[in-house]
Amino acid sequence: MRQILLAGLVALASVVSTPHWPHGATVHVYVDTRNAPPFAAMLVERALQVWTKTAAGRITLEAIPRRDAAEIYVRFARGDGIYGETVPRVNRRTGLIEVAEVVINSETPDDPLLARIVVYLTALHELGHALGLEHTDDFGTIMYRFRRPDDGERYFGAYRRKLRTIDDVGSALATGLAPADMTALHELYDR
Repeated sequence: MRQILLAGLVALASVVSTPHWPHGATVHVYVDTRNAPPFAAMLVERALQVWTKTAAGRITLEAIPRRDAAEIYVRFARGDGIYGETVPRVNRRTGLIEVAEVVINSETPDDPLLARIVVYLTALHELGHALGLEHTDDFGTIMYRFRRPDDGERYFGAYRRKLRTIDDVGSALATGLAPADMTALHELYDR
């Protein structure tokens, strides 16, 4: 009996420890533009496209115009010094994510280019969490967890150096993803 109980606990722990959406799912995303900077919805959509392309059929993120039909809800709010936050709800029985709420700070820098960089990279990072990815200690990845007071400035500055124009934010030239981000996404959805 003890062996069966332990085997059940190990199986439950392995399910719960790696929450994600079902492999091959199309996950609908609603972007609430109230309180959002004027360019924000377009940048969130670019982030959706980058993750979808990177997933290569493992999962698809699709923007939709209705909140009531969305599994991921993205909204903008004052952030009290944080860039964003994601709260996924995981089905305890299956270990799969059922819904997620993404909040992005609506307060942006005055510099138009930097404002777009911050919103785009924050959306990309938080959507990574909505997909089930965890933080890393690798500064070169989008899932890097800011630890130092100057991490925001350093991180956004490193991305800015990859751009030629404001239109490059979130483009194929500067997706914001590192090979390690792609590998982590593939490994999570190939289980």
